[in-house]
Amino acid sequence: MRFRAELEPLSPYNPPRASQEAAAERGTGGLVKLTSNELSFGPIPEAEAALAEALPRANRYPDRYAAALREAVAAANPGSDVGNVLVGNGSSEVLQNLLMLVERPGEVLFPWPTFTLYLSIAATLGLRARRVPLTEEHRVKPEALLSAVTEETRAVILCNPNNPTGTHLALEEVRALADGLPENVLLILDEAYQEFVADPAYHGSHALALERPNVAVARTFSKAHGLAGFRVGYGIASRRIADYAERVRFPFSVNLAAQVAAAASMRAREKIQARAGFVIRERERVERAFREAKLNYVPSQGNFVLVETSPALFERAGVLVREGDPLGYPGWSRVTIGNTQENDLVIGALG
Repeated sequence: MRFRAELEPLSPYNPPRASQEAAAERGTGGLVKLTSNELSFGPIPEAEAALAEALPRANRYPDRYAAALREAVAAANPGSDVGNVLVGNGSSEVLQNLLMLVERPGEVLFPWPTFTLYLSIAATLGLRARRVPLTEEHRVKPEALLSAVTEETRAVILCNPNNPTGTHLALEEVRALADGLPENVLLILDEAYQEFVADPAYHGSHALALERPNVAVARTFSKAHGLAGFRVGYGIASRRIADYAERVRFPFSVNLAAQVAAAASMRAREKIQARAGFVIRERERVERAFREAKLNYVPSQGNFVLVETSPALFERAGVLVREGDPLGYPGWSRVTIGNTQENDLVIGALG
């Protein structure tokens, strides 16, 4: 039996030092885990209460349409309604479902380095992946993306803010990118870290997605909401895109616990904003420490900072960070912003 040749380069997702990360998650081994851009806090009380209420219903299938979750998302994004909302098993499924809609054969473009999952999603769906290099300042150049578009281009993915660099495009720059794309090219805005952006010129992309028939936004509850373990994401797009994305979504892909916890968390927007504000302040503190230590780093708008030094520097202080090599930054480290005590350890490692 033969398998598809384009799957040969792929391998199962297995983070480096997985055993050490597992020990850190269990609270054993004396290590702090700042590798995966997770929030250091658990669900907010409202989400915990919703989970407790839903537990007796675990014997029943969840709402296939995730209506309550869609309603909460629509209410949080003015101008949208439930018909504009996509849901998925993490924003990764939202991204995959969006790419399932485009014609094949063809190619998908994205800046590079960026979120490495785009490569495997493209290969799995039979799309060629084309990488457009970031600038020397580690930023996305919209003109470079537009210049790379060909008749074979079916979609452009923009991780904004970008992972692993933390750099971002303002809304008007995103709008200009959308303006320059052919109508038959889908622009997917991966905004997994959007709550941590301090630049007011960034926000409002959901309105752009509602205006354009070829723009979609994908977001997650895994970061600011602290629900990474439940795997739930959402998107905003035109009714036509949302309709087709629902046609290809795997039935019941968003489980009961994920639905109720995410809906409750989305409704408590002020608490999520307060958590994001804490992360922003702590990010500034960590970046200031990197400056004082004379380390080269990329100013970030995510809940992480990319810094030019070996992970071993932090590991000696009991902190696991993400190695830069598999992220396209050999010799660098991506440091997740943790809680105050965890960030104190990061800063202490510099002394």
